[in-house]
Amino acid sequence: MVRSFKTPYTRPQLGAFFKGVMQYHYRDVMCNKSPLDIALFLHLINAVKPATYVEIGTKHGGSALLMRDIARMYDLDMQVVTIDRSPPEVDSRFDGIRFVQGNVMDMEGTWQRNNLFDLPRPWLICEDSAHTYSACMGVLKFFEQHLQKGEYLIMEDAILAELDLGDKFDGGPSRALEEYLDNNPGVYEIDTSYCDMFGTNATTNPNGYLRKL
Repeated sequence: MVRSFKTPYTRPQLGAFFKGVMQYHYRDVMCNKSPLDIALFLHLINAVKPATYVEIGTKHGGSALLMRDIARMYDLDMQVVTIDRSPPEVDSRFDGIRFVQGNVMDMEGTWQRNNLFDLPRPWLICEDSAHTYSACMGVLKFFEQHLQKGEYLIMEDAILAELDLGDKFDGGPSRALEEYLDNNPGVYEIDTSYCDMFGTNATTNPNGYLRKL
C-alpha cells in the first residue's frame, strides 16, 4: 500500500503557500514552482545529471526556462524539451529550449512524430499538464515502457487532493499514483530522499519523485 500523501502543512498554511506558488514568476515569466521544489530540482539535476529534461505541460514556459538555467549554472549539456497542446509564443530568453506541440493523451504519437525517443540519456521527465487522473495514469503507463533504470519521473501537484481540488481532476495525480503504484510494484519507487528532504512530503508533489526500477 502506498504511504500517505499528507503534507506537514496545516490547511491555512497550505492555502497561503499554494497561493504564492501560483503567483510565482521566474525572469518575469509565470513559473508556478514552489521554493521547496525548486531546491529539490536543483539537487536532483546536479545529482543525476540528465542529458535530457522533458516537461509535459508548458503553460507560459517559466519552468522550462528555469530548468535550462539550472543546467547552464551546473555547466551541464542538458537538452530541454517542453510539450504542450498550444505552445506559447516566446522570445530570445528561451534560446536552447525546444517547444513541441503534443497531447498528453497521445504520448506515443507525440513522441514518434517529434523523434523524441532518440533524445540522449539519461532522461528526467516532469509531468505537469492536465493533472487529471486519466492524464497522470497515461503518463505513468507510457514511461513504464520507455524510462530506463535509474531515470526519474516527477509527477507534479499531487497536493491538489489536500487542497480539496481532487474532485475537479477526477482524483488527479494522487489517485493515479496510488492506484498505479499499488497495482504495479517493481516499476517505480518513491524516492523519499527528495519527497522528504524538508519533512515528510514537504513538497507540492507528495510521493511524486519517482525513480524507475
